[in-house]
This record gives sequence, structure tokens and C-alpha cells, in this order.
Amino acid sequence: MILEGMVGGKYFRKTLENQEYGVGRGSHNEIHLVHRSVSRDHARLIFSSGGFVVEDGGSRNGTFVNEIKVMESVAFGPGDQIRFGGIELAVLEAGAPLDPVKVIPKMSQEDASLSQTRLSWDDLTQSGGTDQVSVLFQTMSEAAPLLVQPRPLNEVFEAILDLIERFVPARRILLMLQNESGDLEFEAGRPNRESDDEELILSQSMLNTVLEDRSALLVSDAQSDERYKLQQSIVAFDVRSALIAPLVDDEQVTGLIYADNNDPLVQYDEKQLQGFALLANFVAIKITQTKLLSEQREKERLVEEMETASRIQKALLPTTLPAVKDYAIYAHQTPCFETAGDLYDVESLPNGDLILIVGDVSGKGLGAAMLTSNIIASLRILYHQDLELGEIASRLNDQVHRSTEMSQFVTLFIGRLETATGKLSYVNCGHNPAYLILEDGIPETLDATGVPCGMMPGVEYGVDSMMLPRDSVLCIYTDGIPEASRDGEFYDEERMIQSLQTRFTLPIDESGEGVLTDLYEFVGHTNVDDDITLFLLRRQQEDPTASSTSVL
Repeated sequence: MILEGMVGGKYFRKTLENQEYGVGRGSHNEIHLVHRSVSRDHARLIFSSGGFVVEDGGSRNGTFVNEIKVMESVAFGPGDQIRFGGIELAVLEAGAPLDPVKVIPKMSQEDASLSQTRLSWDDLTQSGGTDQVSVLFQTMSEAAPLLVQPRPLNEVFEAILDLIERFVPARRILLMLQNESGDLEFEAGRPNRESDDEELILSQSMLNTVLEDRSALLVSDAQSDERYKLQQSIVAFDVRSALIAPLVDDEQVTGLIYADNNDPLVQYDEKQLQGFALLANFVAIKITQTKLLSEQREKERLVEEMETASRIQKALLPTTLPAVKDYAIYAHQTPCFETAGDLYDVESLPNGDLILIVGDVSGKGLGAAMLTSNIIASLRILYHQDLELGEIASRLNDQVHRSTEMSQFVTLFIGRLETATGKLSYVNCGHNPAYLILEDGIPETLDATGVPCGMMPGVEYGVDSMMLPRDSVLCIYTDGIPEASRDGEFYDEERMIQSLQTRFTLPIDESGEGVLTDLYEFVGHTNVDDDITLFLLRRQQEDPTASSTSVL
């Protein structure tokens, strides 16, 4: 069997094999219907006992067979109509011919040197006599409402077809646009009456004239010309008169419009050719304006979403750091874009322990920001349940794996500090190694104890521990710091550690700011290619006058 119809102004045809098909707006469906009335997973077509049945998938706008709503499963076959939301498809027998009205026109390589009148763009734009002024005035009067009224692109296409129908008596109208590769793609079309089983074939030479030479063409009385009876072009398919005009916007050809007629009493003339060509120019401008407006609105929507995500994300990050006796804390984050894929958290538990979190989500932009917010919220629930660090990491791993795509994961450093003793227990889930730094000593490395969270289910994470000596600094960071580069040379961990050691006696916030100053001086600008997060914790001498915290 075959499903056939129009989807979003474009011809759709799908041959059904003996298998199951998902139907919906989601790209994973075998029958992908891109339309706002169709749900993401709208319905399923199931082959069973030699025939097909359709089941609704809980869609918002319903599934119908011959306008009867599908409540459970309904069998269907040739001659039936299935409607998914606002998209109606006909069920045809296998091998049924293509709908001649809706198929994309074929291109003939024959040189159809037809009975043509050619009107170049230069001819059209030069000043003319009274007839041309009259044509221009009429065309502008007809096209003015189309130009000034903002509409979605599919509605613009329909309005263009309406306008062409008012302008010339046409049996068939086509609107075709060039894609990024320069090939023509069918966008919209309309007949005035039922057509037979013919297919429209456009001569390649005619298309070249229209697109490359930016010329409008009038083909008139072609059926009576003996030269064209054997040619595989539009005249071989009961077309007696046709108009073809390029869509020209700011000297750029973006497509064409086509109209034809097979009535021997209707012959297009040069005045109609002029108006048709002018109309094509207005159409090109309107399509460009509509696309630009749509792009602008989409950009504004994305900006608004990013700003909202940024506010939510910033609200989840600590605004102040806990004041802990004998410790000084510094934290800084600079997003690469409006939102960050980095995260950090620090919180005092009821027993006095300190939780330290630094992480980096794969990817950038809104998706990464949403995942970081989810991870921070989840971790805050987990580390208040008195769980071991390995269990916290395992539960988070399974949650991230269930709720994200396979390509998404997060590297994490999760630490629990016994503030009274200086003992640090930690899990490093595929994150950059943290460093314990002394003033003149060799840094001790806190390497990974497991894989990043979300890569596979059921991972168990090992837990390591160490003591933080008095007057030592724990440095946890994301890869935006060591991977910042200049002329192919990375800033790397060694420069970061050296920067901290040279400022070892300074207050913790001055040490952190000094590292960032060195980093930006190295790369030569403040726009780095990745999010930057730096977390420092110093265990101070026994006689500090006060604890110190700083968050930037």
C-alpha cells in the first residue's frame, strides 16, 4: 500500500512494507510528518494478519480513519483516508501512479526551442511606455496586501498561489525555490481543475534561460508548431501556453514561478508576461522578508530561552560560600556563552562536613545548561541522604544515562571534607585531576577514580582519601583553563600551578584572581573557547583571625 498527500505544502508519498511504522513529528519516526498539528509520537501503523491497523499514540489532535477517531486499533486499506492531526493522507494500492498535480516537475535535457517571448530582467527594469506603467500599477496593486501582511511561510505560499490565479487564467501553477546546492525544489502548486495522468516536464534549456539569464519566458501556441511534437518538453503534455519567471531579489535568483494553460482559446501575451515577471519580483522579496522575519523571531526566541536558562542556572549556583573555621574558599566561573556547561557547588552538612562539587557537562549552549541545572539539583538531594560518595556518583550516573542522549555525559569531582581533621574523601568521575599544592613542594595529584557519569549504566565508583596539611591549597578546575590556547600552545596545568605557587602567601581570592589574570594575559583576549571554573580551598594555619570565603 501507499500513503500519499501534502505535508507542509510539499508532496508526500510513502510505500508501506510489511512492518511497523512510527508516525509523528519526531525525526526518529519512519513516517516523519513535520507539521505543528502532528504530535512528536503521534501514531503507529502495524502490519498484522496480512493487513495494516493504525493505533493512536496519545496524540494531542487525534488520529482518524475516514473521519472516525481512532480509539484503539483500526484496520485500513486502499481507498481509505487517514488523518494525523491536520495532515490527511490517502491510502492507495501498491503501484498507484504519482499524483500529477503534486509531483516535483521533471527536467528534460531536450533543447526546447519553443515559440517563446523572452523578457530579460534589464528589459523589465528599464523605463517603458504607457502599457508597462499600466502593468506595473496593476501588479503592485494586486501584490500590495501580500507584501505588507506578515504571515508564516506556508501561508505566504498559499497567498502567492491565490495572487497568481487572480492575475492569469492558469490550469497549473508551480512555485519552486533553489536549495543551498542550487537545485530547484518544489514548494507549492495548485491546479484549477482535475488533471489526467500526465507529468509536467520542464525543458532544461528553458530553466537555464530563466535562472542563469534571469529572463522571463512566454511560451505560446506551442501545440500547433510541428517542430515540438516529438520533443519531451512541456508542449508534449497538452500545454498550449505557459509563463515562467525567475524570482529575483536584490539581483539574486532564488527560484521561479510557473503557470500554464491548455485551453486553445486562452493565449498569454506580452503584457501578461511583463506583469508575471514583476509579480515574481514581488514574490521573491516577500519570501526573503518572511524567511528573514522568521529567522529573526527564532533568534529572539532562542535569546529569550538562553536568558531564562542563564538566570535559572545562576540562581542554582552558590551566591555565597560557607564560612568554615580554619579554611578559606574561592570559587569563580566564566561561561563561554550565555549559559555554562560547567558547574560547581559547596555546602556545609549538618555534621560539619563540607561537600565540594566541580563538574563539566559535554557540549555547550542550552542543552548543556539544562543538564548542569538538573545535576546540581540532583546532587543536592543525594548528598543530604547520608550516602557514601561512591553511591552518590553511581546514582547520578544512572540518572544522567536514563535522561540524556548517549553523546551527553558529565565529568565530576565530588569531595567530602571532614573540616575538624582535614581528611578529604573524593570521587573523580573522569574529571581533570585536582591538585593539592604546597608553597614549595611537588603538587599531589587527585586522579580519576571512575568514568564520566552518564556514559553507561550500573557503574560503581571507587573512593579515595587524603589529608590536607595546614597551609595547603586544594585546586579543582575545569578544562577551560589548561586548554585555553594561543597560536596552538595550551596554557596547561603547569602554568596554573606555577601561578598559584607564586601567589601562595596571598589571600585566597587574590591567588585565584591572579591565576585568571595570567590566563587572560597568555591567550591575549578575554573570549576563551570554553567555560572556565576555578575552585580553591586552603587549610590555614591554626591561628587565623577569621575564616575567609570569596565567590565571583
